[in-house]
Amino acid sequence: MLFEIFKNSPFTKDWIVLHSLNLSQHTVRLYGEIDFLILIPGGGIFVMEVKGGDVKCIDGVWHYTNKFNVTNTSNVGPFNQARDAMFSLRSAIEKEFGRGHKFTKVLFGFLCTFPHISFDKHSVEYEPWQILDKDSIQNGTEDFFKNLVQQFIQKHRGKRWFSEKDSLPNPSDLNLLCDFLRGDFERVRTVKERLTEFDKEVKKYTEEQYRILDSIQINDRSVMQGSAGTGKTMIALESAVRAASEGKTVFLTCYNRLIGEWMQKQIEEWKDKITVSSLHSFLFEQSKGFDHDSTQDSLQDFYSKYLPTLLKDIYQKGISKKFDKLIVDEGQDLIREEYLSLFDSMVTGGLANGNWEIYGDFERQAIYSQLSKMEMIDLLKSSGQYSNFLLKINCRNTKQVGEETSLISGFEKPPFLLEHLEGIPVEYLFYKDEVEQKKLLDEQLKKLSEKKLPLHELIIVSPRKFENSCSNLFSGFTIREIKNTIEIAATQNFYGFATVQSYKGMESNYVLITDIEDLTSDVAKSLLYVGMSRARYGLILLIAESKRNDYRELLKRKLN
Repeated sequence: MLFEIFKNSPFTKDWIVLHSLNLSQHTVRLYGEIDFLILIPGGGIFVMEVKGGDVKCIDGVWHYTNKFNVTNTSNVGPFNQARDAMFSLRSAIEKEFGRGHKFTKVLFGFLCTFPHISFDKHSVEYEPWQILDKDSIQNGTEDFFKNLVQQFIQKHRGKRWFSEKDSLPNPSDLNLLCDFLRGDFERVRTVKERLTEFDKEVKKYTEEQYRILDSIQINDRSVMQGSAGTGKTMIALESAVRAASEGKTVFLTCYNRLIGEWMQKQIEEWKDKITVSSLHSFLFEQSKGFDHDSTQDSLQDFYSKYLPTLLKDIYQKGISKKFDKLIVDEGQDLIREEYLSLFDSMVTGGLANGNWEIYGDFERQAIYSQLSKMEMIDLLKSSGQYSNFLLKINCRNTKQVGEETSLISGFEKPPFLLEHLEGIPVEYLFYKDEVEQKKLLDEQLKKLSEKKLPLHELIIVSPRKFENSCSNLFSGFTIREIKNTIEIAATQNFYGFATVQSYKGMESNYVLITDIEDLTSDVAKSLLYVGMSRARYGLILLIAESKRNDYRELLKRKLN
Protein backbone atom coordinates (compact mmCIF):
# COMPACT_ATOMS: atom_id res chain seq x y z
CA MET A 1 0.00 0.00 0.00
CA LEU A 2 2.78 2.43 0.89
CA PHE A 3 4.75 1.46 -2.19
CA GLU A 4 1.76 2.34 -4.37
CA ILE A 5 1.31 5.70 -2.59
CA PHE A 6 4.93 6.64 -3.27
CA LYS A 7 4.80 5.31 -6.82
CA ASN A 8 1.54 6.92 -7.97
CA SER A 9 1.06 10.13 -5.94
CA PRO A 10 1.73 13.36 -7.89
CA PHE A 11 3.53 15.00 -4.97
CA THR A 12 6.24 12.29 -4.97
CA LYS A 13 7.13 12.58 -8.70
CA ASP A 14 10.49 14.28 -7.95
CA TRP A 15 11.33 12.06 -4.98
CA ILE A 16 13.61 9.04 -4.91
CA VAL A 17 12.24 6.23 -2.75
CA LEU A 18 14.32 3.14 -2.03
CA HIS A 19 12.51 0.10 -0.69
CA SER A 20 14.21 -2.40 1.66
CA LEU A 21 17.65 -0.81 1.72
CA ASN A 22 20.10 -3.11 3.47
CA LEU A 23 22.74 -1.66 5.78
CA SER A 24 25.83 -3.85 5.77
CA GLN A 25 27.37 -1.84 8.61
CA HIS A 26 24.96 -0.94 11.39
CA THR A 27 25.91 1.12 14.44
CA VAL A 28 24.10 -1.24 16.84
CA ARG A 29 23.42 -4.58 15.11
CA LEU A 30 25.43 -6.78 12.77
CA TYR A 31 23.11 -5.91 9.88
CA GLY A 32 20.17 -3.59 9.40
CA GLU A 33 17.47 -2.75 6.92
CA ILE A 34 15.55 0.40 6.07
CA ASP A 35 11.98 -0.32 4.99
CA PHE A 36 11.75 2.87 2.94
CA LEU A 37 14.44 5.50 2.42
CA ILE A 38 12.87 8.71 1.14
CA LEU A 39 15.05 11.30 -0.61
CA ILE A 40 13.14 14.60 -0.96
CA PRO A 41 14.54 17.52 -3.02
CA GLY A 42 14.69 20.60 -0.82
CA GLY A 43 13.75 18.49 2.18
CA GLY A 44 16.37 15.91 3.10
CA ILE A 45 16.68 12.17 3.67
CA PHE A 46 14.13 10.33 5.78
CA VAL A 47 14.24 6.80 7.17
CA MET A 48 10.81 5.12 7.43
CA GLU A 49 10.20 2.07 9.60
CA VAL A 50 6.93 0.26 8.76
CA LYS A 51 4.94 -1.94 11.13
CA GLY A 52 1.91 -3.55 9.54
CA GLY A 53 -0.88 -5.34 11.36
CA ASP A 54 -1.62 -4.97 15.08
CA VAL A 55 0.89 -3.35 17.43
CA LYS A 56 1.21 -3.27 21.20
CA CYS A 57 3.94 -2.58 23.75
CA ILE A 58 3.98 -4.26 27.18
CA ASP A 59 6.76 -3.65 29.72
CA GLY A 60 8.97 -2.26 26.96
CA VAL A 61 8.49 -5.28 24.69
CA TRP A 62 6.86 -4.55 21.34
CA HIS A 63 4.43 -7.11 19.86
CA TYR A 64 3.61 -7.13 16.13
CA THR A 65 0.78 -9.37 14.84
CA ASN A 66 0.52 -9.88 11.08
CA LYS A 67 -2.45 -10.82 8.86
CA PHE A 68 -1.78 -14.53 9.48
CA ASN A 69 -2.25 -13.90 13.21
CA VAL A 70 1.46 -14.59 13.82
CA THR A 71 3.02 -12.41 16.52
CA ASN A 72 6.67 -11.36 16.70
CA THR A 73 8.24 -9.51 19.60
CA SER A 74 11.19 -7.15 19.93
CA ASN A 75 12.89 -5.30 22.76
CA VAL A 76 13.83 -2.56 20.31
CA GLY A 77 10.95 -0.25 19.46
CA PRO A 78 10.27 0.90 15.89
CA PHE A 79 11.32 4.47 16.61
CA ASN A 80 14.67 3.30 17.94
CA GLN A 81 15.04 1.06 14.88
CA ALA A 82 14.46 4.00 12.56
CA ARG A 83 16.78 6.31 14.51
CA ASP A 84 19.60 3.73 14.65
CA ALA A 85 19.25 3.09 10.93
CA MET A 86 19.39 6.84 10.28
CA PHE A 87 22.68 7.23 12.18
CA SER A 88 24.10 4.12 10.47
CA LEU A 89 23.28 5.59 7.08
CA ARG A 90 24.87 8.94 7.98
CA SER A 91 28.03 7.12 9.04
CA ALA A 92 28.13 5.21 5.74
CA ILE A 93 27.75 8.43 3.72
CA GLU A 94 30.49 10.15 5.72
CA LYS A 95 32.79 7.17 5.20
CA GLU A 96 32.15 7.21 1.44
CA PHE A 97 32.40 10.97 0.74
CA GLY A 98 34.64 12.20 3.58
CA ARG A 99 33.98 14.15 6.76
CA GLY A 100 34.10 17.59 5.15
CA HIS A 101 31.83 16.78 2.20
CA LYS A 102 28.56 18.67 1.86
CA PHE A 103 26.62 15.40 2.00
CA THR A 104 27.56 15.08 5.66
CA LYS A 105 25.48 18.22 6.26
CA VAL A 106 22.33 16.88 4.63
CA LEU A 107 19.26 16.98 6.85
CA PHE A 108 18.29 13.52 8.11
CA GLY A 109 15.05 12.51 9.77
CA PHE A 110 13.08 9.41 10.68
CA LEU A 111 9.48 8.35 11.09
CA CYS A 112 7.38 5.27 11.80
CA THR A 113 4.37 4.08 9.83
CA PHE A 114 1.46 1.99 11.10
CA PRO A 115 -0.74 1.65 7.99
CA HIS A 116 -3.37 -0.65 9.50
CA ILE A 117 -4.05 0.98 12.88
CA SER A 118 -4.64 4.33 14.56
CA PHE A 119 -1.54 5.09 16.64
CA ASP A 120 -2.31 7.81 19.19
CA LYS A 121 0.06 6.80 21.99
CA HIS A 122 2.21 9.74 23.15
CA SER A 123 5.75 9.31 24.46
CA VAL A 124 8.92 11.27 25.13
CA GLU A 125 10.69 8.96 22.66
CA TYR A 126 9.08 10.47 19.56
CA GLU A 127 7.01 13.38 18.29
CA PRO A 128 3.41 12.99 17.10
CA TRP A 129 4.41 14.36 13.69
CA GLN A 130 6.79 11.42 13.26
CA ILE A 131 3.84 8.99 13.13
CA LEU A 132 2.14 8.09 9.85
CA ASP A 133 -0.83 5.89 10.72
CA LYS A 134 -4.10 4.81 9.14
CA ASP A 135 -5.81 8.09 10.05
CA SER A 136 -3.11 10.37 8.68
CA ILE A 137 -2.95 8.32 5.46
CA GLN A 138 -6.71 8.80 5.04
CA ASN A 139 -6.45 12.51 5.85
CA GLY A 140 -3.76 13.14 3.25
CA THR A 141 -0.25 11.75 2.97
CA GLU A 142 1.01 14.85 1.16
CA ASP A 143 0.13 17.16 4.08
CA PHE A 144 1.78 14.75 6.50
CA PHE A 145 5.10 14.80 4.66
CA LYS A 146 5.05 18.58 4.19
CA ASN A 147 4.68 18.96 7.96
CA LEU A 148 7.31 16.28 8.66
CA VAL A 149 9.91 18.10 6.53
CA GLN A 150 9.11 21.48 8.08
CA GLN A 151 9.29 20.09 11.62
CA PHE A 152 12.72 18.54 11.03
CA ILE A 153 14.01 21.74 9.38
CA GLN A 154 12.77 23.79 12.33
CA LYS A 155 14.28 21.31 14.80
CA HIS A 156 17.78 21.49 13.22
CA ARG A 157 17.95 24.97 11.69
CA GLY A 158 19.82 26.36 14.73
CA LYS A 159 22.52 23.69 14.64
CA ARG A 160 26.05 24.74 13.69
CA TRP A 161 26.30 22.24 10.84
CA PHE A 162 22.97 23.23 9.26
CA SER A 163 23.16 25.09 5.98
CA GLU A 164 20.26 26.15 3.74
CA LYS A 165 22.49 25.42 0.74
CA ASP A 166 23.94 22.03 1.72
CA SER A 167 21.45 20.60 4.20
CA LEU A 168 18.44 20.74 1.87
CA PRO A 169 19.72 18.76 -1.13
CA ASN A 170 18.75 19.49 -4.73
CA PRO A 171 17.75 16.75 -7.23
CA SER A 172 21.28 16.30 -8.60
CA ASP A 173 22.62 15.85 -5.05
CA LEU A 174 20.04 13.15 -4.39
CA ASN A 175 20.75 11.39 -7.69
CA LEU A 176 24.43 11.24 -6.77
CA LEU A 177 23.57 9.90 -3.33
CA CYS A 178 21.23 7.33 -4.90
CA ASP A 179 24.08 6.15 -7.14
CA PHE A 180 26.03 5.38 -3.98
CA LEU A 181 23.15 3.87 -2.04
CA ARG A 182 21.81 1.63 -4.78
CA GLY A 183 23.82 2.25 -7.92
CA ASP A 184 21.75 2.77 -11.04
CA PHE A 185 19.04 0.34 -9.93
CA GLU A 186 16.33 2.97 -9.86
CA ARG A 187 17.29 4.48 -13.23
CA VAL A 188 18.42 1.64 -15.49
CA ARG A 189 16.43 -1.59 -15.58
CA THR A 190 17.78 -4.79 -17.05
CA VAL A 191 15.48 -7.31 -18.76
CA LYS A 192 15.46 -9.29 -15.53
CA GLU A 193 14.40 -6.24 -13.50
CA ARG A 194 11.66 -5.37 -15.98
CA LEU A 195 10.38 -8.93 -15.72
CA THR A 196 10.47 -8.75 -11.93
CA GLU A 197 8.36 -5.61 -12.05
CA PHE A 198 6.02 -7.25 -14.55
CA ASP A 199 5.71 -10.35 -12.34
CA LYS A 200 4.46 -8.21 -9.46
CA GLU A 201 1.77 -6.69 -11.67
CA VAL A 202 0.68 -10.07 -13.02
CA LYS A 203 0.35 -11.72 -9.63
CA LYS A 204 -1.88 -9.11 -8.09
CA TYR A 205 -5.36 -10.41 -7.51
CA THR A 206 -7.93 -8.58 -9.60
CA GLU A 207 -11.19 -7.37 -8.08
CA GLU A 208 -12.84 -10.20 -9.98
CA GLN A 209 -10.66 -12.78 -8.24
CA TYR A 210 -11.44 -11.29 -4.83
CA ARG A 211 -15.15 -11.48 -5.67
CA ILE A 212 -14.82 -15.16 -6.59
CA LEU A 213 -12.87 -15.93 -3.41
CA ASP A 214 -15.50 -14.20 -1.28
CA SER A 215 -18.31 -16.05 -3.06
CA ILE A 216 -16.62 -19.40 -2.48
CA GLN A 217 -16.87 -18.83 1.26
CA ILE A 218 -20.66 -18.93 1.14
CA ASN A 219 -21.03 -21.72 -1.44
CA ASP A 220 -20.19 -25.31 -0.56
CA ARG A 221 -19.96 -26.41 -4.20
CA SER A 222 -18.70 -24.23 -7.05
CA VAL A 223 -17.59 -24.48 -10.68
CA MET A 224 -15.28 -21.70 -11.89
CA GLN A 225 -14.92 -21.35 -15.65
CA GLY A 226 -12.33 -19.11 -17.26
CA SER A 227 -9.96 -19.03 -20.19
CA ALA A 228 -6.18 -19.21 -19.95
CA GLY A 229 -4.60 -16.53 -17.78
CA THR A 230 -7.68 -15.58 -15.77
CA GLY A 231 -6.13 -16.79 -12.52
CA LYS A 232 -7.94 -20.06 -11.89
CA THR A 233 -4.92 -21.80 -10.37
CA MET A 234 -4.07 -18.84 -8.13
CA ILE A 235 -7.63 -18.74 -6.80
CA ALA A 236 -7.58 -22.50 -6.24
CA LEU A 237 -4.37 -22.18 -4.21
CA GLU A 238 -5.72 -19.32 -2.12
CA SER A 239 -9.01 -21.13 -1.52
CA ALA A 240 -7.10 -24.23 -0.37
CA VAL A 241 -5.07 -22.18 2.11
CA ARG A 242 -8.18 -20.45 3.45
CA ALA A 243 -9.87 -23.80 4.01
CA ALA A 244 -6.76 -25.24 5.68
CA SER A 245 -6.54 -22.21 7.98
CA GLU A 246 -10.06 -23.09 9.14
CA GLY A 247 -8.83 -26.57 10.10
CA LYS A 248 -10.14 -28.43 7.06
CA THR A 249 -8.24 -31.18 5.27
CA VAL A 250 -8.02 -30.42 1.56
CA PHE A 251 -7.25 -32.44 -1.56
CA LEU A 252 -6.00 -30.11 -4.30
CA THR A 253 -5.48 -31.91 -7.59
CA CYS A 254 -5.02 -31.31 -11.32
CA TYR A 255 -4.24 -33.23 -14.51
CA ASN A 256 -0.77 -31.98 -15.39
CA ARG A 257 2.14 -33.38 -13.38
CA LEU A 258 4.30 -30.23 -13.68
CA ILE A 259 1.57 -27.90 -12.43
CA GLY A 260 0.87 -30.36 -9.60
CA GLU A 261 4.52 -30.17 -8.52
CA TRP A 262 4.49 -26.37 -8.81
CA MET A 263 1.36 -26.02 -6.67
CA GLN A 264 2.88 -28.38 -4.12
CA LYS A 265 5.87 -26.06 -3.71
CA GLN A 266 3.68 -22.95 -3.39
CA ILE A 267 1.85 -24.20 -0.31
CA GLU A 268 4.42 -26.54 1.19
CA GLU A 269 3.97 -25.00 4.63
CA TRP A 270 0.37 -26.30 4.66
CA LYS A 271 1.26 -29.89 3.74
CA ASP A 272 -0.18 -31.25 7.00
CA LYS A 273 -3.62 -29.99 5.94
CA ILE A 274 -3.43 -29.80 2.14
CA THR A 275 -2.61 -32.80 -0.05
CA VAL A 276 -1.43 -31.50 -3.44
CA SER A 277 -0.77 -33.76 -6.43
CA SER A 278 -1.67 -34.37 -10.03
CA LEU A 279 -4.45 -36.94 -9.97
CA HIS A 280 -2.54 -39.72 -11.74
CA SER A 281 0.50 -39.34 -9.46
CA PHE A 282 -1.82 -39.46 -6.45
CA LEU A 283 -3.61 -42.57 -7.74
CA PHE A 284 -0.36 -44.40 -8.29
CA GLU A 285 1.10 -43.47 -4.87
CA GLN A 286 -2.08 -44.31 -2.98
CA SER A 287 -2.42 -47.70 -4.69
CA LYS A 288 1.05 -48.85 -3.63
CA GLY A 289 0.82 -51.82 -1.29
CA PHE A 290 -2.59 -52.90 -2.61
CA ASP A 291 -2.97 -55.85 -4.91
CA HIS A 292 -3.80 -54.86 -8.43
CA ASP A 293 -3.44 -56.35 -11.85
CA SER A 294 0.12 -55.36 -12.75
CA THR A 295 -0.39 -56.49 -16.32
CA GLN A 296 -2.48 -53.36 -16.84
CA ASP A 297 0.42 -50.99 -16.11
CA SER A 298 1.00 -50.36 -19.79
CA LEU A 299 -2.63 -50.04 -20.80
CA GLN A 300 -4.20 -46.66 -21.45
CA ASP A 301 -7.13 -47.24 -19.13
CA PHE A 302 -4.93 -48.23 -16.16
CA TYR A 303 -4.96 -44.63 -14.82
CA SER A 304 -8.30 -43.59 -16.23
CA LYS A 305 -10.39 -46.58 -15.14
CA TYR A 306 -8.60 -49.27 -13.13
CA LEU A 307 -6.86 -47.12 -10.49
CA PRO A 308 -9.83 -44.74 -9.94
CA THR A 309 -12.03 -47.77 -9.26
CA LEU A 310 -9.43 -49.25 -6.88
CA LEU A 311 -9.05 -45.98 -4.95
CA LYS A 312 -12.83 -45.53 -4.85
CA ASP A 313 -13.13 -48.86 -3.03
CA ILE A 314 -10.35 -47.88 -0.62
CA TYR A 315 -12.17 -44.67 0.37
CA GLN A 316 -15.61 -46.27 0.50
CA LYS A 317 -14.32 -48.97 2.86
CA GLY A 318 -12.79 -46.34 5.13
CA ILE A 319 -9.21 -47.52 4.61
CA SER A 320 -8.24 -43.96 3.70
CA LYS A 321 -9.77 -40.98 5.49
CA LYS A 322 -11.98 -38.70 3.45
CA PHE A 323 -11.09 -35.04 2.84
CA ASP A 324 -13.15 -32.14 4.15
CA LYS A 325 -12.74 -30.26 0.88
CA LEU A 326 -11.94 -31.17 -2.72
CA ILE A 327 -10.41 -28.66 -5.18
CA VAL A 328 -9.90 -29.71 -8.82
CA ASP A 329 -7.84 -27.54 -11.17
CA GLU A 330 -7.75 -28.25 -14.93
CA GLY A 331 -11.24 -29.65 -14.52
CA GLN A 332 -11.75 -29.84 -18.28
CA ASP A 333 -9.33 -32.80 -18.34
CA LEU A 334 -10.71 -34.57 -15.27
CA ILE A 335 -14.47 -34.50 -15.72
CA ARG A 336 -15.38 -38.07 -16.66
CA GLU A 337 -17.54 -40.65 -14.91
CA GLU A 338 -14.67 -42.65 -13.37
CA TYR A 339 -12.98 -39.61 -11.85
CA LEU A 340 -16.21 -38.03 -10.59
CA SER A 341 -17.14 -41.34 -8.98
CA LEU A 342 -13.73 -41.37 -7.25
CA PHE A 343 -14.12 -37.75 -6.10
CA ASP A 344 -17.55 -38.62 -4.73
CA SER A 345 -15.94 -41.25 -2.47
CA MET A 346 -13.05 -39.01 -1.37
CA VAL A 347 -14.87 -35.96 -0.01
CA THR A 348 -17.01 -35.92 3.12
CA GLY A 349 -20.66 -35.72 2.09
CA GLY A 350 -19.90 -36.82 -1.45
CA LEU A 351 -20.30 -34.60 -4.50
CA ALA A 352 -24.00 -34.07 -3.79
CA ASN A 353 -23.56 -32.68 -0.27
CA GLY A 354 -19.81 -32.13 0.18
CA ASN A 355 -17.52 -29.11 -0.09
CA TRP A 356 -15.79 -28.89 -3.48
CA GLU A 357 -14.59 -26.56 -6.24
CA ILE A 358 -13.77 -27.31 -9.87
CA TYR A 359 -11.80 -24.89 -12.04
CA GLY A 360 -11.66 -25.31 -15.81
CA ASP A 361 -11.35 -23.87 -19.29
CA PHE A 362 -13.84 -25.80 -21.39
CA GLU A 363 -13.26 -23.88 -24.62
CA ARG A 364 -9.72 -24.58 -25.86
CA GLN A 365 -7.72 -26.25 -23.09
CA ALA A 366 -9.60 -29.57 -22.97
CA ILE A 367 -6.91 -31.25 -25.05
CA TYR A 368 -7.14 -34.52 -23.08
CA SER A 369 -10.89 -34.68 -22.69
CA GLN A 370 -12.98 -37.24 -24.55
CA LEU A 371 -16.19 -35.31 -23.85
CA SER A 372 -17.64 -32.09 -25.21
CA LYS A 373 -18.19 -29.06 -23.03
CA MET A 374 -21.92 -29.74 -22.73
CA GLU A 375 -21.33 -33.41 -21.90
CA MET A 376 -18.97 -32.39 -19.08
CA ILE A 377 -21.44 -29.82 -17.75
CA ASP A 378 -24.25 -32.41 -17.84
CA LEU A 379 -22.07 -34.86 -15.89
CA LEU A 380 -21.45 -32.25 -13.22
CA LYS A 381 -25.13 -31.39 -13.01
CA SER A 382 -25.94 -35.04 -12.41
CA SER A 383 -23.55 -35.01 -9.44
CA GLY A 384 -25.51 -32.38 -7.51
CA GLN A 385 -26.27 -28.68 -7.28
CA TYR A 386 -23.47 -26.13 -7.40
CA SER A 387 -22.82 -22.44 -8.03
CA ASN A 388 -21.39 -21.24 -11.35
CA PHE A 389 -18.79 -18.47 -11.69
CA LEU A 390 -17.13 -17.02 -14.78
CA LEU A 391 -13.66 -15.44 -14.80
CA LYS A 392 -13.17 -12.97 -17.64
CA ILE A 393 -10.14 -10.81 -16.78
CA ASN A 394 -6.77 -12.01 -18.06
CA CYS A 395 -4.20 -11.23 -15.39
CA ARG A 396 -1.29 -13.29 -16.77
CA ASN A 397 -0.59 -12.23 -20.33
CA THR A 398 0.31 -8.86 -21.75
CA LYS A 399 -2.19 -7.23 -24.08
CA GLN A 400 -0.03 -8.23 -27.05
CA VAL A 401 0.22 -11.91 -26.06
CA GLY A 402 -3.49 -12.15 -25.24
CA GLU A 403 -4.65 -10.62 -28.50
CA GLU A 404 -2.34 -12.75 -30.64
CA THR A 405 -3.31 -15.92 -28.77
CA SER A 406 -6.96 -15.23 -29.52
CA LEU A 407 -6.20 -14.47 -33.18
CA ILE A 408 -4.10 -17.57 -33.91
CA SER A 409 -6.30 -19.99 -31.96
CA GLY A 410 -9.41 -18.99 -33.88
CA PHE A 411 -11.51 -16.83 -31.55
CA GLU A 412 -13.61 -14.11 -33.18
CA LYS A 413 -12.75 -11.96 -30.17
CA PRO A 414 -10.63 -12.61 -27.08
CA PRO A 415 -12.35 -14.99 -24.60
CA PHE A 416 -11.12 -12.74 -21.81
CA LEU A 417 -10.82 -9.06 -20.93
CA LEU A 418 -7.25 -7.77 -21.24
CA GLU A 419 -6.14 -5.44 -18.49
CA HIS A 420 -3.44 -2.76 -18.69
CA LEU A 421 -0.47 -5.14 -18.89
CA GLU A 422 1.63 -3.78 -21.74
CA GLY A 423 4.48 -5.82 -23.21
CA ILE A 424 6.38 -6.31 -26.44
CA PRO A 425 5.13 -7.45 -29.88
CA VAL A 426 4.71 -11.16 -30.56
CA GLU A 427 7.30 -12.35 -33.12
CA TYR A 428 6.45 -14.66 -36.04
CA LEU A 429 9.36 -16.26 -37.92
CA PHE A 430 9.05 -18.62 -40.90
CA TYR A 431 11.37 -21.49 -41.85
CA LYS A 432 11.67 -23.44 -45.11
CA ASP A 433 13.20 -26.57 -43.65
CA GLU A 434 14.63 -28.06 -40.46
CA VAL A 435 18.07 -26.52 -41.06
CA GLU A 436 16.62 -23.03 -41.31
CA GLN A 437 14.43 -23.57 -38.27
CA LYS A 438 17.49 -24.51 -36.17
CA LYS A 439 19.24 -21.39 -37.50
CA LEU A 440 16.28 -19.20 -36.48
CA LEU A 441 16.19 -20.83 -33.06
CA ASP A 442 19.91 -20.18 -32.60
CA GLU A 443 19.50 -16.52 -33.61
CA GLN A 444 16.64 -15.97 -31.17
CA LEU A 445 18.48 -17.58 -28.26
CA LYS A 446 21.58 -15.47 -29.02
CA LYS A 447 19.48 -12.32 -29.07
CA LEU A 448 17.87 -13.13 -25.71
CA SER A 449 21.25 -14.10 -24.25
CA GLU A 450 22.72 -10.74 -25.30
CA LYS A 451 19.83 -9.03 -23.52
CA LYS A 452 20.87 -10.86 -20.33
CA LEU A 453 17.64 -12.81 -20.09
CA PRO A 454 18.13 -15.44 -17.35
CA LEU A 455 17.93 -18.97 -18.74
CA HIS A 456 15.07 -20.00 -16.48
CA GLU A 457 12.88 -17.15 -17.75
CA LEU A 458 12.45 -18.87 -21.14
CA ILE A 459 10.77 -22.14 -22.04
CA ILE A 460 10.90 -23.70 -25.51
CA VAL A 461 7.70 -25.61 -26.26
CA SER A 462 6.66 -27.75 -29.20
CA PRO A 463 3.68 -29.89 -30.25
CA ARG A 464 6.30 -32.60 -30.90
CA LYS A 465 8.16 -34.76 -28.42
CA PHE A 466 11.71 -33.65 -27.67
CA GLU A 467 13.37 -36.33 -29.79
CA ASN A 468 11.32 -35.24 -32.82
CA SER A 469 11.55 -31.51 -32.24
CA CYS A 470 13.81 -28.77 -33.55
CA SER A 471 15.46 -28.59 -30.11
CA ASN A 472 16.86 -32.12 -30.27
CA LEU A 473 20.52 -32.38 -31.30
CA PHE A 474 20.77 -28.59 -31.21
CA SER A 475 24.37 -27.38 -31.31
CA GLY A 476 24.14 -23.65 -30.48
CA PHE A 477 22.92 -23.73 -26.85
CA THR A 478 22.25 -26.48 -24.34
CA ILE A 479 18.56 -27.40 -24.42
CA ARG A 480 17.15 -30.00 -22.03
CA GLU A 481 13.70 -31.41 -21.55
CA ILE A 482 12.04 -30.31 -18.30
CA LYS A 483 10.70 -33.39 -16.55
CA ASN A 484 9.96 -31.90 -13.13
CA THR A 485 9.66 -28.39 -11.74
CA ILE A 486 12.75 -28.67 -9.55
CA GLU A 487 14.80 -28.37 -12.75
CA ILE A 488 13.44 -24.85 -13.33
CA ALA A 489 15.69 -22.65 -11.19
CA ALA A 490 17.61 -19.40 -11.32
CA THR A 491 20.84 -21.45 -11.26
CA GLN A 492 20.04 -23.59 -14.31
CA ASN A 493 22.68 -23.56 -17.07
CA PHE A 494 20.46 -24.68 -19.95
CA TYR A 495 17.30 -23.66 -21.79
CA GLY A 496 14.29 -25.75 -20.84
CA PHE A 497 12.09 -27.64 -23.30
CA ALA A 498 8.61 -29.07 -22.86
CA THR A 499 5.84 -30.33 -25.08
CA VAL A 500 2.82 -28.05 -25.24
CA GLN A 501 0.78 -30.82 -23.63
CA SER A 502 3.13 -31.33 -20.66
CA TYR A 503 3.49 -27.58 -20.03
CA LYS A 504 -0.26 -26.95 -19.89
CA GLY A 505 -1.12 -25.05 -16.73
CA MET A 506 2.42 -23.70 -16.35
CA GLU A 507 3.67 -20.27 -17.41
CA SER A 508 6.91 -18.48 -18.25
CA ASN A 509 7.92 -14.91 -18.90
CA TYR A 510 9.20 -15.86 -22.35
CA VAL A 511 7.88 -18.69 -24.52
CA LEU A 512 9.39 -19.82 -27.83
CA ILE A 513 7.20 -22.23 -29.79
CA THR A 514 8.86 -24.36 -32.47
CA ASP A 515 7.72 -26.91 -35.08
CA ILE A 516 4.45 -25.19 -35.99
CA GLU A 517 3.23 -26.91 -39.14
CA ASP A 518 -0.52 -26.51 -38.78
CA LEU A 519 -2.58 -23.36 -38.09
CA THR A 520 -6.06 -24.38 -39.16
CA SER A 521 -7.17 -27.71 -37.67
CA ASP A 522 -9.09 -27.77 -34.39
CA VAL A 523 -6.30 -29.77 -32.73
CA ALA A 524 -3.69 -27.25 -33.89
CA LYS A 525 -5.77 -24.31 -32.65
CA SER A 526 -6.16 -25.91 -29.23
CA LEU A 527 -2.44 -26.66 -28.97
CA LEU A 528 -1.50 -23.14 -30.07
CA TYR A 529 -3.97 -21.65 -27.60
CA VAL A 530 -2.40 -23.64 -24.78
CA GLY A 531 1.18 -22.99 -25.90
CA MET A 532 0.85 -19.26 -26.63
CA SER A 533 -1.09 -18.50 -23.46
CA ARG A 534 1.83 -19.85 -21.37
CA ALA A 535 3.75 -16.64 -22.22
CA ARG A 536 3.42 -13.79 -19.79
CA TYR A 537 5.61 -11.21 -21.50
CA GLY A 538 7.54 -12.36 -24.60
CA LEU A 539 6.31 -14.79 -27.26
CA ILE A 540 8.12 -16.08 -30.37
CA LEU A 541 6.66 -18.53 -32.90
CA LEU A 542 8.62 -20.51 -35.50
CA ILE A 543 6.18 -21.45 -38.29
CA ALA A 544 6.67 -23.54 -41.43
CA GLU A 545 6.89 -21.40 -44.59
CA SER A 546 4.15 -23.55 -46.14
CA LYS A 547 1.73 -22.06 -43.58
CA ARG A 548 2.48 -18.40 -44.36
CA ASN A 549 -0.71 -18.02 -46.40
CA ASP A 550 -2.77 -19.42 -43.51
CA TYR A 551 -1.10 -16.85 -41.26
CA ARG A 552 -1.92 -14.06 -43.73
CA GLU A 553 -5.58 -15.07 -43.69
CA LEU A 554 -5.59 -14.85 -39.89
CA LEU A 555 -3.89 -11.47 -40.12
CA LYS A 556 -6.57 -10.19 -42.50
CA ARG A 557 -9.21 -11.01 -39.92
CA LYS A 558 -7.28 -9.05 -37.32
CA LEU A 559 -6.97 -6.02 -39.63
CA ASN A 560 -10.67 -6.17 -40.47
